[in-house]
Amino acid sequence: MNEKITAVLITLVVVWTSFLTFKVFGSENSELPDGIQKGQNATVAFVHGDSIQANWQFISDREKAMFIAVQQAQMSMERRSRPLQEEAQELIAYANGPNATSDDVMIAQNRLVEIENALGQMQSQQQTELMQKESMIQAEIAVQLSSEVKSFALESDLDVVLNWGRSGEGVLYGQPGFDVTVPLIQFMNERYVPEADSTQIESKP
Repeated sequence: MNEKITAVLITLVVVWTSFLTFKVFGSENSELPDGIQKGQNATVAFVHGDSIQANWQFISDREKAMFIAVQQAQMSMERRSRPLQEEAQELIAYANGPNATSDDVMIAQNRLVEIENALGQMQSQQQTELMQKESMIQAEIAVQLSSEVKSFALESDLDVVLNWGRSGEGVLYGQPGFDVTVPLIQFMNERYVPEADSTQIESKP
């Protein structure tokens, strides 16, 4: 039971890698950005993402908060499940005793099934709550990291900040003037030649 609850912490180790997702919106203007057209050189820098993960106090504090939440969930689960577990032990002991009739055994078995289902529902609910809290922490780290990297880049006159490390490579921050997503999509679509529809039935001569 505890292993399933504490497993929530595993994904938190790499939670910071999901900090930024770029959403691309359609645009009628598919020309290259002004910065690219004017031949401006981008000032590019990179960071070791693994070091940020290990040394940024913000992530460390959120990991501690998640760890405390898991511990509290474990204690809450143990406290709420204790009466049911004690009842189950009493039923098992009575059903195995010399005075139990076949009807008593059947009743005990049915009640044990109910107890097992109740414990399963409690555990499932607690897992859901922990996953929701983890998602909130992920979103919080994503927003904070994006904001901090942008502020640092603007203060340091950096146009692009890259992530380099075992946690994955990617762009942490990029000036809009160097975003060529839209023209690249149009370029690729113009070059794309669809294959013949193999599902189409050929007409007989």
